[in-house]
Amino acid sequence: MTARSLSTRKGSKGHERSWSTSTTPKKILGCTVLIGFGILFIFHIRILLYLNRKDPPTPPSAADKTARDSLEPNDKRSRGSSALGATTRQCTPDQLSIIETQLPPTDCRKHVNSPWTQRCSFSYATQCPDAMWLDELYQRRHRERRKSETTVGGGGGSFTAIFVGCNKGMDAVDTMRMGSGNPTFDKAAWRNAMTKGGEISLDNSVCNQASLPQFDLSSGAEDGAAVAADEQLPGQFTAQVHCIEPMPITAEALSASARTLQWDKRGFVVTHAAIAREDGITPFPSGKSVGKENKGMENCKSGADGVNCVNVDMYSLDTYVDKFLPKDDGHIIDFLSIDVEGFDMDVMLGGSSTLKNRVHYLEFEYNWMGPWKNQKLSESIRLLDEEYNFTCYWPGYDGNIWRITDCWLDYYDLHFWANVACVKRGVKEVEDMAERMEELFQETLEKGSNLVMDFEHRGVTYQYGRTS
Repeated sequence: MTARSLSTRKGSKGHERSWSTSTTPKKILGCTVLIGFGILFIFHIRILLYLNRKDPPTPPSAADKTARDSLEPNDKRSRGSSALGATTRQCTPDQLSIIETQLPPTDCRKHVNSPWTQRCSFSYATQCPDAMWLDELYQRRHRERRKSETTVGGGGGSFTAIFVGCNKGMDAVDTMRMGSGNPTFDKAAWRNAMTKGGEISLDNSVCNQASLPQFDLSSGAEDGAAVAADEQLPGQFTAQVHCIEPMPITAEALSASARTLQWDKRGFVVTHAAIAREDGITPFPSGKSVGKENKGMENCKSGADGVNCVNVDMYSLDTYVDKFLPKDDGHIIDFLSIDVEGFDMDVMLGGSSTLKNRVHYLEFEYNWMGPWKNQKLSESIRLLDEEYNFTCYWPGYDGNIWRITDCWLDYYDLHFWANVACVKRGVKEVEDMAERMEELFQETLEKGSNLVMDFEHRGVTYQYGRTS
């Protein structure tokens, strides 16, 4: 409001005519005073407006801006999805930017000629993933089963998992516990059987699975409760886990442990065989210690010094499933783990029917060894996406996870060791898990530049401190 408009409004109360009819000093002084008060009033108002103004927000960093923008709807980029399962969207440039911030390519490119050092962001990020989405799914399933107060025989429910490259069996045992809901399957009991009560030693594990907490079954039967070999407790699922191990010394220890604990009668199936692209016989290291990692068919082919190789039966994944699993076409494989020291892609290529029609959740290793060195991760991700309807992620820990499908970055094709987790789209049984994985991906993006998986940022909590 101007001084002129203010004085005009004052004049409307009977003084407006005095501006042109009186020029006495007294009247002039009165007008001057009024104008002065008007100017002071306006100045006061402007000061108040200035003091109460809202400062413009501080411009966000580029990474934090992309973290915020990545949460905006992006319907134009949607690949579309079936009625069930999480919608998979093409990552925006902003989302790709923040993924590259969190999984920087610098170390990967710097150490590309020495991949055995594992000096790459997606190696750091995925070395010992916690797969909390799996725990959440099966804890919920077991709660629902216990509420129904039915056994499998009275209501139905089953679980099947396959571990291609079972090693010491710790992950397979914990998965059997998770899938069945049965506390009889206990890692401490398994370790005791594998070591024959401590008489023999097991080879070291990268993630020290034997010492990590096992799947939580806090409700229902107490851990360690005596259960007959053929007994089915309320709230449990009929479960079958196939523990496939090609190394002779390790396979024998696995079989002996399953027999000792009578788990072979409860669905824990140990098979001494190799899984690859085709059927046949293959030389495989006999092994010097139980549970030796990082030894496989490639060591025999390269004629490595000190490696004693013996012939082992070899099946394609499709052949194995046809031979050892129920013939029912509707029999689902809830969990497939592939850990075969560089032959993972070959296993998938030999399991097209199984992946397309049966598998709901898949984990495999990317590597620089074996056939992987001549194969591209981009090709496997495309195959799993377009042919088998899987969405794949880099699985991390502490709830961090990065989608690979439709969020591809070129340096992912650099060959380093890493873990990959994939969930089937459009399947009701894993719809909640697919949505949870995508939700965790969005939450990971929200962390922006506060989360960086490079060598310097790993810190003391890296891999839960489990590599020592």
